[in-house]
Amino acid sequence: MTDAFAKEEWCSTVSDACHFLTERQDDLMRAYKLAEYQCFEWDQASGELTFSNNGIPIVRAKIQFVGSVSVLSNTWLWSWANPSVNPKVKDQMTWVKGFGEERNFIALTNAQWEGDEIDGWEMTCVAARILDAKGAYRTESESGYTYMLITDIQWVMN
Repeated sequence: MTDAFAKEEWCSTVSDACHFLTERQDDLMRAYKLAEYQCFEWDQASGELTFSNNGIPIVRAKIQFVGSVSVLSNTWLWSWANPSVNPKVKDQMTWVKGFGEERNFIALTNAQWEGDEIDGWEMTCVAARILDAKGAYRTESESGYTYMLITDIQWVMN
């Protein structure tokens, strides 16, 4: 495979994946209005992301961590290479890595590389497409961003 062909295939994969996730995000936001809740909380042990108002859970989603961007080191780190991420919320990322290995997409197979929040979204888009995710979510901290996929979502019945 030539470098030009590989680059073209990678760009096409990212573009298709971003269109896919944009459509899924639009559907998710329309159906569950995730931007309207006062609070969100993710829990690695349960593998869940919960949205709530006044301490009352409204929506609960099953999640997979994709990776993180450090604004301190300007790097992307895949969740599959991050020992601080619970295996329960990163086990499906091995399929993303395998997809990269099959196609020689080094961005999917190198554990850590120089990257920013745009790279984080692009990797999240590709992972979402490969795993047929319902959507994605990003959280922010002082050191950077954590990207996750929503693999299932439902209203909490109180």
